[in-house]
Amino acid sequence: MTESDSADRVPRREIEFPEGLRADVAIVGAGVIGCSLARELAGRGRDVLLIDGRHPGAEASSAAAGLLSPQNEARESNPFFDLGLESRALHASLAEQLASETGIAVGYRRCGILRCTFAEGGRLRREFGWQAEAALGLEFADATAAASRSGGRVSAQIGESLFFPNEAIVDSARLTQALALSAERRGARILRASARRFLLRAGVCRGIETDRGPIEAGQTVDAAGAWAGFDSGLPFAVPVVPIRGQMVELQTPGRDLPVVVQSDSVYLVPRAGGSVLVGATVEDVGYRKEVTARGITGLIGAAVALMPDLADATFVRAWAGLRPGTPDEWPILGPTPVPGLFLATGHYRNGILLAPITALLLADVLTGATTRDLAPFSIDRFASRSPSSRLSSSPPRVFG
Repeated sequence: MTESDSADRVPRREIEFPEGLRADVAIVGAGVIGCSLARELAGRGRDVLLIDGRHPGAEASSAAAGLLSPQNEARESNPFFDLGLESRALHASLAEQLASETGIAVGYRRCGILRCTFAEGGRLRREFGWQAEAALGLEFADATAAASRSGGRVSAQIGESLFFPNEAIVDSARLTQALALSAERRGARILRASARRFLLRAGVCRGIETDRGPIEAGQTVDAAGAWAGFDSGLPFAVPVVPIRGQMVELQTPGRDLPVVVQSDSVYLVPRAGGSVLVGATVEDVGYRKEVTARGITGLIGAAVALMPDLADATFVRAWAGLRPGTPDEWPILGPTPVPGLFLATGHYRNGILLAPITALLLADVLTGATTRDLAPFSIDRFASRSPSSRLSSSPPRVFG
């Protein structure tokens, strides 16, 4: 099997749907989070059933640019930042394991991120200087250094820049495919079905009702991404809404971009063969996944301003995905007010980055192995919060 064949080989072994289908753990949502958790739990000997109405990674996971960049936008140290650093450190070994287990190269590369601004005045130093003081790894650079880091491709109008050498990238679609295949080979089952509601009996979650019938489970995990609030009959709200992100792929002849380059308006992610991913919009438009002229022209304009030679690049494609946003933009992890029901959702723009640590933490919770305090990411943090305008989108009743 070639690498290309492996990458296209999404697990498609359809399981039969006998009466009384059950599992130790049922996971709703076969994106990068659900697949990563299924793989981890199956590796610990749990009987796992992964449920999705489409193939693994069909939604936001495959639409993502694959940035592993907790430092690049962090203005302070907090539990979310620490979680991102911890998860970024897991990706290199995960990529090696997946290549060994599945034959799929997920494109992990620690290329670094060059963050640029057109303004003078030391704004980047003021915003990110705390990371330098904490010895987290970043380098302040002038326009000459920025040009050198980018292979001479960034605009001469750059005022100042920062280089984060430890930031990395991965091919998000290949990563999700590899996780799904590895989960299946470890014994997880993948069911093509649409989730309708959670099965609640006497206030306890006992599984999931699907369009193909009920599934009994000792534990159930909602990892349904932007659709995590699909069951409006729960006695609590899941405060997750879709946030659309549009992206473009451009092809430039000859020169590969050696690093990720980012401004305040756009990021440029290198791909093999001179391809560059340009992203991404942030739009609260409900469950609309269209690609718009406004979104694409804005991205391309910002990309050309940052890297002028992209004006002559060839347009390859454009697409959109729906990120799972929460009111504070942090994920929701752990148990819920309903016994037997757990959440692994709301990762917003960091699902690819946080997949490894989410799998470890949730697997620990589900197997009773954890002493980790997940309070900063608990759904309980929203209990006293007034309704947010970010939660105005009503999700469809069916996920899948």
